[in-house]
Formats: sequence, structure tokens, C-alpha cells
Amino acid sequence: MKRYVLTEYADASPEAQAVYDDFMRTTGATSVPLWLRSLGHTGALARAYWERAKGTLFGGSLPLPLKEMLVFVVSAKNGARYCSACHAQAVLSLDKTLRFEDLQGFFGSDALAKLPPYYRAVVAFALKVVADANSLADNDFEALMDEGFSTEEICEVIAVIDLATMFNVYTSALRLDLDPEYRAVL
Repeated sequence: MKRYVLTEYADASPEAQAVYDDFMRTTGATSVPLWLRSLGHTGALARAYWERAKGTLFGGSLPLPLKEMLVFVVSAKNGARYCSACHAQAVLSLDKTLRFEDLQGFFGSDALAKLPPYYRAVVAFALKVVADANSLADNDFEALMDEGFSTEEICEVIAVIDLATMFNVYTSALRLDLDPEYRAVL
């Protein structure tokens, strides 16, 4: 059973078209992804999801590659196929030294040991938040601070994790198909 309907640009309301345009302008994409077209039936809903994603990923002080890596790690841990593929593609396009196998390696027993301390700390933190946000202790925050993260940046890390979780629920519940450019990653 198909759980969603895609609203193509030509069929979208002017409000949804404006969201589509803003997405393409901001990201440099030449097409609107499935997740956004699945929200395009209601311009206000499409705008709400896009503004949250845009503000979280493209705003703040943390570098975009780190944010994309966080979204990938959270999505993979949550088993969210669509978001894992999308953000693996983003990480790989932003860091040409990585391969998909490197990303998959984040979940091996010694995977974190291979990462630089800065990334190791933030990935470990993200995995702990995903497992049980209520289990965070002061030393989890201190580990990030020891790597140079400010309190504001830690809040930004948590916002990225929260954004990923929201999209994981949305895309997984609908079982969104993968956009063609993401299929090659998996």
C-alpha cells in the first residue's frame, strides 16, 4: 500500500511552490526530494518541515559536514532507510575522503576508536541520546566540552539529533521510496 501522495511542482499551490523554490535555492538541488513533495499537498506543512530543516542544518555555528554526519548516524541507528541514504550521500559529497563503508563502520565494535577525538565525542554523544536521552549525565556534556564544544554548540548538536529523529519517524512511517540519487549510495 502506498502511504503517501507526491505533489509535483506544477500541481502544488503557490505556497508549496515557494517552499520548493526555497529548498532548491538553498541546497543547490535541481529537483525537489520525495520527502518534501510528500508534504506538498499542504503548503503550511511543507513550509514548517523545510524551515525546521533549513534553520537546523544551515543555521548555527557547527559545520554542515558534522551536522550531516550526525543526521546519518542517528538515522542509521534508528533504521531510517530514507534519511540514512539521503544523509550518507550528503556526507560523502561534503567529504571526498570518506567512502560509504567508512560510514557503515561507525557501528562496529571499534568504530569510534578510528575517528578523530572531536568526531568520536559527538558521535558517541549522539548515539547515547538516541538510545535514551534521559540517561545523559554531566560527564557526557563535559566530554563534548573537552573537545572544544561550547554549551550553545551542544544545544545545536541536540537540535540536529532531534531534527533527524523527527524526519526518521516521518519517512519511516510512510515508507518513503528513495530518490534516484540516493539509491546508488545504498
